[in-house]
Amino acid sequence: MGGKKIGRKGENIFHRKDGRWEARYVKGYSFHGKCIYGYLYGKSYQEVKNKRIQVLLDSNCTQYIQKKIKNNVVLFQDKIELWLKQQKLSVKLSTYTYYSCVVFKHIMPTLGDIPLSSINDSLIFSYIEEMIDRQKLKMTTIHEIIGILKQILSFCDIYIKIKLPKKEKHNIQTLSLEDKNILENYIHLHFDDIGIGILLSLYAGLRIGEVCALTWKDIDFSSGFLQINKTVSRVRNLDSLKKAKTKLVLSSAKTANSIRLIPLNKHFLTLLEQYKNTHQKDDTMFVLSSSNQFMDPRNYYNKYKNILRRCQLEQFNYHSLRHTFATSCIEGGLDAKSLSEILGHSDIKITLSLYVHPDIDRKRKFMNQDLLCPSFFSQNSSQN
Repeated sequence: MGGKKIGRKGENIFHRKDGRWEARYVKGYSFHGKCIYGYLYGKSYQEVKNKRIQVLLDSNCTQYIQKKIKNNVVLFQDKIELWLKQQKLSVKLSTYTYYSCVVFKHIMPTLGDIPLSSINDSLIFSYIEEMIDRQKLKMTTIHEIIGILKQILSFCDIYIKIKLPKKEKHNIQTLSLEDKNILENYIHLHFDDIGIGILLSLYAGLRIGEVCALTWKDIDFSSGFLQINKTVSRVRNLDSLKKAKTKLVLSSAKTANSIRLIPLNKHFLTLLEQYKNTHQKDDTMFVLSSSNQFMDPRNYYNKYKNILRRCQLEQFNYHSLRHTFATSCIEGGLDAKSLSEILGHSDIKITLSLYVHPDIDRKRKFMNQDLLCPSFFSQNSSQN
């Protein structure tokens, strides 16, 4: 072949002298345990890499995995591929696509060629330390990689107690009362589908994918509840034959907890009902697009940003609307458990860690109360 190998260990991708790219993969083993290779060709590194991933994920090409042996040794990648195949049958497409990308980008190249029997505490800890030392990945990404790796190890009946590295703390971005009023006033003067979407996040804490998936039938005007049961997300396209790198998917909500009923403010509900009746909105229409086709979250996000520019506001990310809603709820006295259910968090700990942080003024107000030590103060004041 005479080509130059490109990429990290385990990828088996080459740049040929004729200008083409070649990816090699194991498609089976001979009776004597010798690898039988398959070859894929393309015009670019990314093209053959995607083809290789697709072949590995193709159910027609994974029948050999359970018996795949190299010198009588089962490799870690064999179990990883089996785990992925199992996930494909049990999780949402967006989740499976994400798992696949993490596995083939971060886990397989480094750990895939290692014999399963050699996977131990020392090896895994070294792998994690290397990720941290390289400092090319965000700590959030490292946490996600480790989370998937722990699932794979458990699938392999390998139990290693992994202590996650500390995440960097990020300040939650929220709109000030003044900024919130400016945004609300603009939407009131230019009331339309996009403005309704923004208010649903600001007044009910919806995620951007949930707003894009919302139809008018999800709003029950008689009971006053908003039902969240689906979301729109953009996922990587694992089909190497498709030119588009990503595709939009309408699927069930993010987690079981994300499927929820949210009570809407009665004044906001009246406003929505009047708008729906005036503009003759059909129940099957998506709220943002006024059609039977949902809006791309990217397009909606750009429209949101344009409104911020017109209002001459700071370019808050869309999630800031959800954070603003949650912070307002805590300041208004809503308990963390109820807020967690409204937001659709999988665990109340997420809500507590994100929002239940009293500011210094609230701490000072509490510490100045006489209930902490009333007898001392009453006695001291009487002596004076």
